[in-house]
Amino acid sequence: MRIREVWFVVVFLHAMLLLLSCNKGKNDPDSCNGKTRRPVKVVIDDRVNQIDTIPIPARLDSLGKIVVPEVKWGTGRQDLELRTYTVRAKVHKLSKERDGDYHIRLIDDNENYLICEAPNPGCSYARQSRYLQNYIRVREFLDQNKKTLEGKTVTLTGVAFIDIDHYYKRKQAENNLELHPVLDIHF
Repeated sequence: MRIREVWFVVVFLHAMLLLLSCNKGKNDPDSCNGKTRRPVKVVIDDRVNQIDTIPIPARLDSLGKIVVPEVKWGTGRQDLELRTYTVRAKVHKLSKERDGDYHIRLIDDNENYLICEAPNPGCSYARQSRYLQNYIRVREFLDQNKKTLEGKTVTLTGVAFIDIDHYYKRKQAENNLELHPVLDIHF
């Protein structure tokens, strides 16, 4: 082999080793929900006992208009995030994220969106949550219906979560409010 070919193989192998050793992605159970406000996302923070689990019925447009505080990467649970909501809306898109979580985008007739996330119950952080059994039931429903769920109307209950501003337009609530984690979903 010529020097150029040897150099290419060395660089390629080195890059592959770096990718394989990366502590991120679907093969790493500790990567669930990234690092942004993770304890709040999987409900293992110090205010978990204050969450009101009696859900408030809501519409996507009303959730998107709630005034929310700005949050940063390490912001703790906000008062608004002590509430749970139930919505009935159509599934616009369902996707499984790299970390194994399900990302559910809901839409209403007026094209209001709401992002909802169902934690990966296999994640070491999610396993610490008092809501682990909910995560497992939600995951079973999503796994059973994932091929036909888009376009169907569901009733979904989840804990309010204020996502950080991603500074780019996404199909989401105007105020970055999400339901994360999802505690229940059914037709």
